[in-house]
Amino acid sequence: MNTFDCLIPVPRQVSIDENRFFALADINGFFVENTFANYAESIRQLFNTFSLAAEQKSSPRTAQFIVEYAPLPPEAFKITVSPGAIVIQSADSSGCMYALNAFMQMLFAATIRGPKGARLTCGCVEDAPRFAFRSFHLDSARHFQQVAVIKRMLKLMAQFRLNYFHWHLIDSQGWRLQLKTSAGLENQYTSTPGFYTVEDIRDVVNTARELNISVIPEMDFPGHSYGTLRYFPQYACVNAQAPGEFCLGNQAGKNFIKNVLLEVMELFPESKYIHIGGDEAETANWDKCPVCRQAMQENNCSNMRELENIFMRDIAQFVLANDRTPILWGTCSGQTYQPESIIQSWLDIREPLRVAPNGNKVIYSVHTSLYFDYPANLSEPWETWMFELSERGVYMTDPHIIWADKVKDVIMGTEACLWTETIPQWRVIPKLLPRLYAYSECAWSAPERKTYTDFCRRKELLEAAGFMDFLIYSGN
Repeated sequence: MNTFDCLIPVPRQVSIDENRFFALADINGFFVENTFANYAESIRQLFNTFSLAAEQKSSPRTAQFIVEYAPLPPEAFKITVSPGAIVIQSADSSGCMYALNAFMQMLFAATIRGPKGARLTCGCVEDAPRFAFRSFHLDSARHFQQVAVIKRMLKLMAQFRLNYFHWHLIDSQGWRLQLKTSAGLENQYTSTPGFYTVEDIRDVVNTARELNISVIPEMDFPGHSYGTLRYFPQYACVNAQAPGEFCLGNQAGKNFIKNVLLEVMELFPESKYIHIGGDEAETANWDKCPVCRQAMQENNCSNMRELENIFMRDIAQFVLANDRTPILWGTCSGQTYQPESIIQSWLDIREPLRVAPNGNKVIYSVHTSLYFDYPANLSEPWETWMFELSERGVYMTDPHIIWADKVKDVIMGTEACLWTETIPQWRVIPKLLPRLYAYSECAWSAPERKTYTDFCRRKELLEAAGFMDFLIYSGN
């Protein structure tokens, strides 16, 4: 068996020598350069998983498994297997971790018939990501998840080389952050109870950092705010019926949002990106509100969507002024934001074309291809707005497929999303697997290296070798 020919996501370049092998029984020591010393324990645990007794050595000359620095691009790695040694090379922590995860898959393939006589094919794999931004989104507002579940999800993300975690923390059904600015609001919810303390946030952020994942917190405004405005009605429109949106002319409400964002930025000091929502707000209450109508006149707006755009541009500018980059959901409404703002395209594949002339970068998350709450088959619970999204549907997603010449410099990467209207906590991990396999190749692999039939073959091999069971039952 060619043990290079099982890797998911599929690597950029592989060369093999089918006539030479490395016997796993020959491993008795490993060496880790100081640059990657923090991975020594992970390497020891990896070998223990496969009952390989390997001690850490002080010199590469006495080791059969060597991890060393090499001047490679960010997140890239190289694995070389010769009859006498296995050498992993990378230039950064991410590349080293991805190489170790890829090597783990090779070990599963090598030991598919058990450890006796197990061996690795000699050769070399060189790999680097297609997109620098590879994200997964979790909605913790509609259904709350405990920190342990989120940490388990982060480990799965890292296994498949995803490097951003977009955390949806407030919505009409729940406010999941314990903040001084919104004291008491965390206990208001219409779905499952629960919120994250400062210690919880630090725990998640620290785990993400160890896994080379950056956290993107989301506070969705001005819509998706029914629960917030039920607790703080002074920020809603005058005489609003079932207020779900902040009043666009109420400066106090805007100040509340800015104070919340300041506290969120303190909670997530390493987060370069702050998601501020901006989608699916209804105009009915704004149209009837005298405060909104006066603001519309003062700003020379012809409709409430234009006033909404002024409101959100002000919030985006506030984020920029605090040295963070705002992300907003695309609306396809014709409104634009500062060129430094990032637009997340979820509703329409034409969104990147619309915002490209304005200079905005785009995250590709079109719902028909990348919404993991949609059923993988129609025997699952589903809502009327959902489409069936099979593993193959996820795999065939390519953000450049139609207008590559126009969008290739606009799209910064991809994001798969798990909304939780119908997803209680226990279903989060099952919804990720196995479609996360397919998404990893959409986000990481070069399109010319991908074929769905070959992907299925590699996935079935790893499943037969126990890799899927390991991910599900080991807690990794």
